[in-house]
Amino acid sequence: MAQYLSYEEYAALGGRLGEAEYPPAELKARRRIDAMTHGRVARMARVPEEVKAAVAEIIDVEAVYGATAQAVAPVAESFSTDGYSESYGDARARAQEVRRQLAEGIAALLDGVTDDEGTPLLYAGVWS
Repeated sequence: MAQYLSYEEYAALGGRLGEAEYPPAELKARRRIDAMTHGRVARMARVPEEVKAAVAEIIDVEAVYGATAQAVAPVAESFSTDGYSESYGDARARAQEVRRQLAEGIAALLDGVTDDEGTPLLYAGVWS
């Protein structure tokens, strides 16, 4: 399937990335959605708006807090001006926490959304 969210749709949602950086970021977000939904969105005739919102959120969060962003421009954990001291947190741990929180947010966005056959996108094979 083609992109779940076009650059034009992403920009209209207030996206942070420029057009040149967008394609690999969208691919990464699409793969995350596919992992969470077991590939159901790829088989749908139309991408639900909730999925589009999730893709945009993944892209923007990763652009600011993802592992690559932290490696390029780490966020200071503490800063002191008198004796000039900076300390940076563990970028890997920060990226893992961001991924965890993002997964929870995406799951909340996709909760109750179904594919074309009526199967919930987040269904993992066990009905309770």
